[in-house]
Amino acid sequence: MAAPARSAETQIIHRACSTCEASCGLKIEIDPVAKTVVRVEGDEDDYRSHGYICPKALAMKEIYEDPERLRKPVKKNEDGSWTEIEWDEAMELAVSKLKGIKEQYGNNAIGYYIGNPTGHNVGAQLYIPPLMAGLDTQRSFSAATMDQQPQNVALHTMLGDGWMFPIPDIERTDFFVCMGGNPLVSQGSLMSGPNAKKRLQEVIARGPNGKGRVVVIDPRRTETAEIGTDHVFIKPGSDAYFLLSACQVLFAEGLVNPGRLAEFTDGLDTIERVCADYTPERVEAATGIPPETTRQLVRDFCAAQGAWYGRIGLCTQEYGTLASWLIYVVNVLTGRLDAEGGMLFPRAATGRSEAGRPWEPFAHGRYKTVKRGFPEVDNQLPCGLMAEEMEEASAGADRMRGFVCAIGNPVLSAPNGERLAAALDELDFMLSLDIYINETSRHADLIMPSTVQLEHENYEFLFETTTVHNFSRWSPQLFEPDDDQRHQWQIYCELGARLNGAPSWEIVDDMMVKGMLGMMVGPNTGCPDVMPEAAYEMLQDEHGPMRMIECMVRVGPYGDKFGANPDGLSLEKLRGMDQGVDLGMLQANRLPECMPMDRIDLCPEYILGDLPRLEAGLEERSREDRMVLVGRRQIRNMNSWLHNLPALAKGKNRCTLMIHPDDADRLGLENRKFARVSNRVGEIEVECEVTDEMMPGVVSLPHGYGHTLPGVKMSVATEKQPGACANYLTDESSIDVLSATHVANGIPVEVRSA
Repeated sequence: MAAPARSAETQIIHRACSTCEASCGLKIEIDPVAKTVVRVEGDEDDYRSHGYICPKALAMKEIYEDPERLRKPVKKNEDGSWTEIEWDEAMELAVSKLKGIKEQYGNNAIGYYIGNPTGHNVGAQLYIPPLMAGLDTQRSFSAATMDQQPQNVALHTMLGDGWMFPIPDIERTDFFVCMGGNPLVSQGSLMSGPNAKKRLQEVIARGPNGKGRVVVIDPRRTETAEIGTDHVFIKPGSDAYFLLSACQVLFAEGLVNPGRLAEFTDGLDTIERVCADYTPERVEAATGIPPETTRQLVRDFCAAQGAWYGRIGLCTQEYGTLASWLIYVVNVLTGRLDAEGGMLFPRAATGRSEAGRPWEPFAHGRYKTVKRGFPEVDNQLPCGLMAEEMEEASAGADRMRGFVCAIGNPVLSAPNGERLAAALDELDFMLSLDIYINETSRHADLIMPSTVQLEHENYEFLFETTTVHNFSRWSPQLFEPDDDQRHQWQIYCELGARLNGAPSWEIVDDMMVKGMLGMMVGPNTGCPDVMPEAAYEMLQDEHGPMRMIECMVRVGPYGDKFGANPDGLSLEKLRGMDQGVDLGMLQANRLPECMPMDRIDLCPEYILGDLPRLEAGLEERSREDRMVLVGRRQIRNMNSWLHNLPALAKGKNRCTLMIHPDDADRLGLENRKFARVSNRVGEIEVECEVTDEMMPGVVSLPHGYGHTLPGVKMSVATEKQPGACANYLTDESSIDVLSATHVANGIPVEVRSA
């Protein structure tokens, strides 16, 4: 194909990379006439990333240019082929089908799934509520139950807000303990910050005499462990036992020192009783960690200015909520929660962690799945149970008949994807909101694609709440989309409006903004001198998510209060800043004012109820003959949604099964030869990578591969990096009950030569 004609002048646009949490600053050279990207570089003037980028910086360019991404709705024909249709026809088809199912079988005959890319698109985040209201179903699924849901549950029950994540104060700590995470590759999941390698090296240099500590506790010697000072192997799924033993050491050696937290923390006596029997000696067989290693780590941590952090490896295991909870317990017992150098709470410009916000009690069990009777947890059902809820043989007359999949690919990312793929074909109607015909959307009757990042504005809405340094950043639209394209927020808003019988999506949009202002400004608010009607008239945009962002920013902790504080922040000012605004280091001593509950509940009754299950599993965890599977993160991947991009798919096969040399010898496996991995759920064949990075008895396979299914129109993924799907081995019946999260790490498997 000939290169597009290039105009005489190009432009440099500054924006944040919206591919992962780090939100690195980019300089993007574009040809505005040809509507092409000439070059993508790191922005050396960006005060957060200082020119640093990773390979994923090319993702926005390559997605924008991908000839296989959809730009208009497509409807499936009788013969399985696809036909482009106009938006009005697509909306009418989707709404008539979904309404028809609801009228005939009830609202809960519809289900929906919300995928991970939602978190990277402010419009998708803010406008999912109209769609959810229009569907009005309790069958709610999302990628959360394969990710951070255990942390949401722990935080909601302890502090009153499931999204109030404590973030390592990586800019001041000199002792960083990392469990179940790989910041060097993720750029710090739930500790968002560009160039994690440099930040961790600074932790080491910051310590006394340049001897700070980065301690990685992981069944694999990860990229982060390679640059850290210490690596401790731990058996997958045993983190809760190890953390209980760390708490036991704290009490036994008189190291408990919650400091100011004691004034507003309940449950200190309870946790002492809970951990008393879990000595390092008693759990050693389960964890694989020598008792003296545990004791010395706890002593050293208490003697330093430390932060103890845990991430997805802790969440997606059999006792995920207990492990996530115990991370926070350790930080409370040592006085490191809300303390400088410990675990701090970002202060978002949009004001979502400010004092006075309402407390919503933690709820669960308001709806139960039809097949198994599994209760929802905080509005979440386990995504791996979607298949059995769709199958007539499983759910009978009460089965799910209609399904909306919003920018996700659960056939690859949810447990037992082969079963889900078959179940999707039993639906009466499926709507997919996606830019690709992928492993999941190929089953849809209708696909509605949205614009991509370079075709719309963005604001780092989620990641300003997970950052290691307070910031606020707006990113511009680089290219005007075609007239027949729609933004994600427009699709959600119009579907919601039509399903609810509203006269237009514009009216719904206005209602959302006016409702927000009614709570934010006027008497008895933090902005008492401006009435909602006057604030509405001051908004810059006519429609869309930036109006809501403007409301939140102007009323937020740094805001201009709609003119009452002229030096404050506004959307207009953000739009004039190429690199956003630096809002300073994370602040200590924000508790208890910034949490919805008056006191920290260190031992929530809901979480303690799972301790008998943990105790009952100790003997099984202590077995020596188990072979278990864990996942791993890769710098060029983001689940399954970057695999169709040539720049990121090139190179050698990265979907390999890492295995320790001793295990490879015992099982007759050879490097770069294929192995067969199986369990009760399924079987896959995958190339071996023999390496002492792995703990003996543990194998590792990356997530998001398996592009081998018919009907998928993603040729790069299919031809360059098809791989094998790890979730074909994920058992949908194995669930962390407290959080409805599936077990994706520590899965028992059998491995043999293929």
